[in-house]
Amino acid sequence: MTPPRREAAQTNRPMFVLTLAMLTALSATTVDISLPAQPMIAEAFGARAEAGGIIVSAYFLGYGPGQIVWGPLADRFGRMLPLMIGLAGFVVATLACLIADSLETLAAFRLVQGVFGGSAPVIARAIARDQGGGARTARLLATIAIIFGAAPLLAPLLGSAILYFADWTMQFWFLAALGLVLMAAAPVFVGPAAGKRQTHVFSVGGYCSTVTALFLQRDFLIGCGAISSAMFGYATLLSAGAAMASTQYGIAPREFGPLFAVAASAVIFGAWFGGRLIRSRPPIAALRIGALICALAAMILLIFAWIEVPLLVLWTTIFAYVFGFGMILPMANAIALEPAGNSAGVASSLLGALSTAAGAVSAGLAASPVFVSAYQAICLIMAVAGICCFAIVTAGVNAIKRGDA
Repeated sequence: MTPPRREAAQTNRPMFVLTLAMLTALSATTVDISLPAQPMIAEAFGARAEAGGIIVSAYFLGYGPGQIVWGPLADRFGRMLPLMIGLAGFVVATLACLIADSLETLAAFRLVQGVFGGSAPVIARAIARDQGGGARTARLLATIAIIFGAAPLLAPLLGSAILYFADWTMQFWFLAALGLVLMAAAPVFVGPAAGKRQTHVFSVGGYCSTVTALFLQRDFLIGCGAISSAMFGYATLLSAGAAMASTQYGIAPREFGPLFAVAASAVIFGAWFGGRLIRSRPPIAALRIGALICALAAMILLIFAWIEVPLLVLWTTIFAYVFGFGMILPMANAIALEPAGNSAGVASSLLGALSTAAGAVSAGLAASPVFVSAYQAICLIMAVAGICCFAIVTAGVNAIKRGDA
């Protein structure tokens, strides 16, 4: 079904794209701004530095399942009402983190924060799909990903800067203020493209039928598998990156922000390169190239897991992996959302929930004592993730070729 021209025209409005990107980046900002402070937060509650990764894992544990709720609500009641409720809950949960008296309590509040924080990216992706699907949505998501990439680039820098002038609690005050800004901006700039939509009555049977239909769609499986596997590798950098830099290379928590920003900037370059590719190639081609880059970096990291290398060498390889991840993210989302149609909210929630679940497992695994060190955890987990991502995408592409033959 062709969307109204008024909705499609929104993609040419800078404030619409910017606000949609900020909504998409809300959770990334929430996680990344606290990265430099993770060891400090753990030590403040009397725990070892590596235990600070639990605030990432806890957020993902709430964020993943929480997304399953927001998609159906957005399909049932339209996009804006669930979005406003989600943002309000995010602000309240963020303020609650400020009264935590133990690391376990903080983790519990972060879990709730993740549940409500999931509303913004889920509904933002659904709104992007509403703008027409296909190459139009892929281009919009690629543009959003470029802006979205500023979150992991700037948030750790901001988090580090805050630690120079205040303690880690100021980071949560900033996040609460950001939630309020988005509550004010979304109705003005996103509302015109998300307001009057056809909605349907929610039922358990209807939801199950929609989910079943999506999992029978090859495009959805390819996109979902690519995002989830790539995220499995990227999330370990979020969970164990600061601890690894501190224990392996002697980099202070306040100095980790700029280091992480270097790797995170690869998301921007990857999304930009992917956006250029789809001007002349289909999104699946750009997805395959991104998966190949991740796989090549993964094989190098597999070697590094057993051989300690200088930080510059390690970080260059991680940069390559994140570059591939930046290409994969918008292309895989667009491919997976394509068969969703009017059920874009449900599809978006499944995409987010499954990829976040993968990130939560990875973050928890990297923070656990399973590995000898955070260095080994990052190398091994990213290696396995990159190889799996390439295998999934390659199998999907081959299935498409067999179907076309």
